[in-house]
Amino acid sequence: MRFGRPALLILTLVAVALPITAAAQDRTRPAPEILRSDLFVSEAAASSVARSDAAGAAGLVHIARSCGTPDATPIEIDNVRRAVQSFRLDGGARVSAGTIRIAFHVITGGGQGNVTDAQIQEQVRVLNRDYQGSGYRFELASVDRTDEKVWFKMGPGTGKEKAAKQALAIDPAHRLNIYSCAPGQNLLGWAYFPWSAPESHYIHGVVIHFESLPGGVAPYDLGKTATHEVGHYLGLLHTFQGGCVAPGDEVDDTPFEASPAFGCEVGRNTCPQAGDDPVHNYMDYSDDACLTEFTAGQIARSQDIVPVYRPSLFRAGPALAAANETQSLTLGAEPEEGRVLAYRGAIPNPFRAETAIRFTIPTSQAVSLKVYSVTGQLVRTLVDAQLPPGDHSALFSAGDLPSGVYFSVLRAGGVQMSRALVLVR
Repeated sequence: MRFGRPALLILTLVAVALPITAAAQDRTRPAPEILRSDLFVSEAAASSVARSDAAGAAGLVHIARSCGTPDATPIEIDNVRRAVQSFRLDGGARVSAGTIRIAFHVITGGGQGNVTDAQIQEQVRVLNRDYQGSGYRFELASVDRTDEKVWFKMGPGTGKEKAAKQALAIDPAHRLNIYSCAPGQNLLGWAYFPWSAPESHYIHGVVIHFESLPGGVAPYDLGKTATHEVGHYLGLLHTFQGGCVAPGDEVDDTPFEASPAFGCEVGRNTCPQAGDDPVHNYMDYSDDACLTEFTAGQIARSQDIVPVYRPSLFRAGPALAAANETQSLTLGAEPEEGRVLAYRGAIPNPFRAETAIRFTIPTSQAVSLKVYSVTGQLVRTLVDAQLPPGDHSALFSAGDLPSGVYFSVLRAGGVQMSRALVLVR
């Protein structure tokens, strides 16, 4: 098996099993590298890897997909290969099926980028269709919306990305966090490989340009950007990784490819080895309409990597267990690198009579926490005061409110974040 590198994936324009035993999780393997310092770069450095933004507010230029992914070194490729081989030799099983639960975060800037619920649902349908036959099934677990113009234009590896993900990420070990925004710099999306950081690290997940969702802007308007980035999230490399030199993308049944394909160049052949370039493969750079397939080898590779580096992905985890009234209100650790603004949501949720809504603020500031019905009617004001820095909790008592979905909206320091609440009688 041509078996990649702990690396940040920056996808720009020309443009995610069965649970294994606890014993299997504990088998010795090379520890995943904790985010290298070079993964967090300055805004200026991030800008230098892409063309200037000529698309106006949306930041989307339909030229051609390109990617700032650093080439995987032979040492890094070998480390992943050895970790997988060691896991299998120790009796670890390849993942064959599982449901991946999605926490979808809509980040807007002054209202721009506010994709519809229908677009999000269609994106999940696209993922299920594109991964059909892989054993993976995708299920939308939650949607939240945050209006923050700085995060809206975040770039990969920047402080903006770090702040947004620390505040919004939901249980990364058990959830695929997808963020939609408008990165600018012609970026269409990016992800982090499974071995880039521990599975519970907030940095994990997929970022996509909001105009790449189904119904967005052609030729990247069919939702295939998410399909591509989820492939990286599951451990797949680009089909042109390493060009015509073995081991390429570490998969035996994807033909070697010297460089990325654009448009839909059927019959293109850039390497002396057998087979035309895999221009229809989701891990290439063709237009959305041209992308139609994963190979059996790619699926096998992801099924080998997931139990080693994302062993908790298919387990229910704390996010789902929150519906249990026995869940502790102290769930969730303090952000790794100092206190940041974080809206941790309600526990329990769903709830029957009352629930505690938890949030953290980094500095003393005016805070508003209100609950609205699905029609936008204000039903409760829980907080409207200047609060000191630290962790806070507000009790929401449903009283005589009817069963249904409500939305808690937190406003602090110019940032607005919302979470859905489900009242069950």
